[in-house]
Amino acid sequence: MSFIATKTSKDIVREGSLDALKIGAGETYFGAFGIFLGGTPLQIGALATLPPLIGAMAQVFGMKLAEQVRSRRGAIVKCIRAQSLLCLLFGLVAFIFSSGWWALCALIGLVAVYHVTIGLIAPLWTSLVGDLVPPTARGEFFGYRNKWMSICTFVSVVVAGELIYALTKRGYEAWGYLIIFLVAALSRWASGHAFKLVPDPAIHIPDHSKFSFWQFISRAKQSNFVRFVLFVSSMNFATAIAGPYFAMYMLNDLKLSYREYMVVVSAMVLVQFAVMRSWGKLSDQFGNRRILGICGALLSVNPMLWLVSTNFCWIIFIQLYSGLFWAGFNLAAANFVFDAVTAPKRARCLAYQSIINGSLVFIGSAIGGYAANNLPSGLNASLALWVNESKFLALFVVSGLLRALIMLSLFPSFSEVRKVQKARGYQILVRVVSLRPLWGATFGLISDKRRNADGGSDAGMMG
Repeated sequence: MSFIATKTSKDIVREGSLDALKIGAGETYFGAFGIFLGGTPLQIGALATLPPLIGAMAQVFGMKLAEQVRSRRGAIVKCIRAQSLLCLLFGLVAFIFSSGWWALCALIGLVAVYHVTIGLIAPLWTSLVGDLVPPTARGEFFGYRNKWMSICTFVSVVVAGELIYALTKRGYEAWGYLIIFLVAALSRWASGHAFKLVPDPAIHIPDHSKFSFWQFISRAKQSNFVRFVLFVSSMNFATAIAGPYFAMYMLNDLKLSYREYMVVVSAMVLVQFAVMRSWGKLSDQFGNRRILGICGALLSVNPMLWLVSTNFCWIIFIQLYSGLFWAGFNLAAANFVFDAVTAPKRARCLAYQSIINGSLVFIGSAIGGYAANNLPSGLNASLALWVNESKFLALFVVSGLLRALIMLSLFPSFSEVRKVQKARGYQILVRVVSLRPLWGATFGLISDKRRNADGGSDAGMMG
């Protein structure tokens, strides 16, 4: 029986799906909420990257919990419930502080504590679920789980966006945010209840599997995994130079309504639903490094597309393009950790990876926030050939160029860790961008029965 059909799999997927409702109704609108409270570009950048940095540091404590607690599941559920209560507090910021500097400080502080709970959960969750999911099913399972998470995120993004849009027209914008953060809180609480049903095997960490952060870093020349961490973290650094400011660019400079902003965000989520399981199967078949190479190269072009047009349909296309390849990149990066690191070292390596990644993302965002306010206006004007001038245009170019440079310099430094099949990049792309990922949801059972009846399997067929 496939692992996806087991009760354990269903419980993990149910927890992820309910968490995704929280992400769609809560985390997705952090930036928009900060803009509503009157945040400056530097404050919005801090909101997007300072809390994740603090959360990354908290993963050291999550790592120690994973290695010491009797019940990893019990510790995860407690952190989930704390996270749920924090979601409820977000919506109260606008009523307590109205708007301005203090409101942004309160929001950044609460989101920072929220990310501490994420930091505590991540090593525990990765350690526990990594023990439960068979190595041969990881790509398919996490692709399947992420597909359902994308569906739930899409639904909650749409509903939350429509609610805020409707209440904003009536002058109740703050109430709209309060309601969506309440929905996020309830969803996260329910996800904790679902996770209580997951098995909780004991774990033993031998002393030789414990090593310091500096020992981890010092092995950069010898360790394939450390070089992988530096590559992924550097790509996220380049992305963070522009990433936190796309919401501000769309809402302030392009003057998109909340409804239009919701459509733009949900377009990215929708395409991730369509392709996520396919990326998972392809990573099982051709290796996570191959997927990282294809997606990373194509994501280097992504920021440049914002300089082509401000037409709403073009913006939707950019989001579809972005969602398609970020889905593959993020899934392959997460699965590479499971392949490259043994179970006793998994929580510790994930924590150290998060510290490096969080630090570089914060630095990238700080550079972007500073540059947005200090670059010569003539530079942005020279880039505004087909779009209106904006202080963010140069950031988009710098982000894209840095991604391309990182792909050329750091991607060749690490290798695949398991035996996989060979395929050309365009062959993999054809499988993903064709309609086959969508067919699988409807005709998967029919095609499976036909292949079984024929007595063989088609390696190229996607479910």
